[in-house]
Amino acid sequence: CHAHTLPVDLDGDERLDHVIVYASMGLSEAAQSAIRSLRRTWTKGGVGELQVAVVGAGELEMLRDLPHPLNKHITSILGPPSGARVWESLTPFVAPKTVVQRFKRSIEGQVNRELANRGLPEAQQIEILAELTKDLRHYVRRRSRGGTPPRADTGFGLRLTFAEPIQGPLLLGYASHYGLGHFGAL
Repeated sequence: CHAHTLPVDLDGDERLDHVIVYASMGLSEAAQSAIRSLRRTWTKGGVGELQVAVVGAGELEMLRDLPHPLNKHITSILGPPSGARVWESLTPFVAPKTVVQRFKRSIEGQVNRELANRGLPEAQQIEILAELTKDLRHYVRRRSRGGTPPRADTGFGLRLTFAEPIQGPLLLGYASHYGLGHFGAL
C-alpha cells in the first residue's frame, strides 16, 4: 500500500485548498515527520509560492469534525458514516491497462480488479457517464516527467453502484495516488 495525496476543495469555493494524505495502512513516524517539515509548495502557472501547514493528523473520521465551511464536502469524500452504495467520479478514472471491450481488460474488469486490490467488494454496476467524461477531459492524466505513463491517455467519468454501502475515500486507477480516480459519494 502507498499513501494517496488527495487535493480537495473543502470550503466549496471551487479552488483546491487542502491536501489529504491518506494511507490505509497508516504512516510511520518518519513519514509523518517528513510531512510536518513541508513548509511551501508551488502551482503550475499559479499564484506563486503557497504556504503549507499540517492542520490535523489521525483517523479519517476526524475530518467530519472540521468547522464549517471546511466540513462542507467531507461526506462526498468519505461517504456518510454508514457508507454509500453509489459513488461517482470527481476526477477521471484512468485505466491502468489498455482498455478492451471484454473480460479483465474492460473498464468493468479493471475497476473491479482495483477494488479487489483495496479489499473492497466488486461493483454491482459500473456506468460510463458520457457527459461527465466530457466534463473531466481537461484534467492532466499523465506525468510530464519521469514515471510510467498510462497505457492510454483517456479518462472516464464513472458511476459505481455497490450491493452494500462502502466507506471512502474511494481512489482507483492510474495515478490515484496523486488525485486521479477520486470518487465522491452520492
